[in-house]
Amino acid sequence: MALGIDIYSRFQTVTDWQAVKDHGVTFVFVKLTDGGGLPNGGRNTGEALVAGAKSVGIPVGGYHFAQANPSPEAQADVLINEVRRLGATGCVPMLDLEDNPPGSGMPDIPDGRKRDFAIRFCNRVAEHGFRPGVYMNNAHAKMLRPDQFGVRDLVIWIARFGAKPDPAAGRYDIHQFTESGQVPGIRASSVDLDESYTNAHLTGGGAAPKRKASSELMERRTIPASTATTSVRLLLSGSESAAIVVRPRVDGDGVTDSPVWQGNIYAWGSDKVGVGGNPLKTPGFNPKTVSHRRYALPGAVWADYEYSSDVEFEIDIIG
Repeated sequence: MALGIDIYSRFQTVTDWQAVKDHGVTFVFVKLTDGGGLPNGGRNTGEALVAGAKSVGIPVGGYHFAQANPSPEAQADVLINEVRRLGATGCVPMLDLEDNPPGSGMPDIPDGRKRDFAIRFCNRVAEHGFRPGVYMNNAHAKMLRPDQFGVRDLVIWIARFGAKPDPAAGRYDIHQFTESGQVPGIRASSVDLDESYTNAHLTGGGAAPKRKASSELMERRTIPASTATTSVRLLLSGSESAAIVVRPRVDGDGVTDSPVWQGNIYAWGSDKVGVGGNPLKTPGFNPKTVSHRRYALPGAVWADYEYSSDVEFEIDIIG
């Protein structure tokens, strides 16, 4: 998982890109186009933002704010032309599918047309040789189910503030978790902050490669505190990328004052063959877990995880 931001020159001014990078930002999406052209009639281009992110080595890509007109194919062409002109190929070209701000006077894409619009736009991006991506809020994701678009290698970015996207919204690669963030080096009233759960968003430099096994967050479980050694059963996907991530509640420096004491992990595949490990028997293993730890469990469909902890914590189930 990694921190990212999405910015628009009309609302955010970056004064120190190195400070942005030092804050831990690992990817940037910049608003490049809107409807049939540049945003705000060309008065707010993304040129300086793209150049700034590239100057400090942060992968940067562009996003397009969808409008009812022109056609989705024409709008995709507008985005890709700007992506190529600016070299904004560090992240996938992204469709921003949402309604216009209140009072804009612009017609929204009707809900009944949004799915078709998104599919046509993303397929056009793919025709240009780029892996496509789509952004929408949690409510639209539940309604449209972008994971069922049938668009190959689609990168999905869902916005939901204060909570993870609803399971009914389907799978996702990126979660926009707040619109009220603050980032050193950016002068703005607020900055959108994002958390990635796969690296699919970083493959925008060319045609989508084949992926043997992609990782996605299947579920985040809150594990209750237990001062005695306790076992909890976790249900996994059985895929080659199946894994769990143990997540103590860390503070700003990435460690916690309330460790999870790690026990063994007994995992089994669909053929009832054990695929798990016994960490306590691994030479040099430290059972005191103070930061996030990932355990690969390829082929596992369930696992019994042993632990003790003074406070509750989370486990991410990865498929």
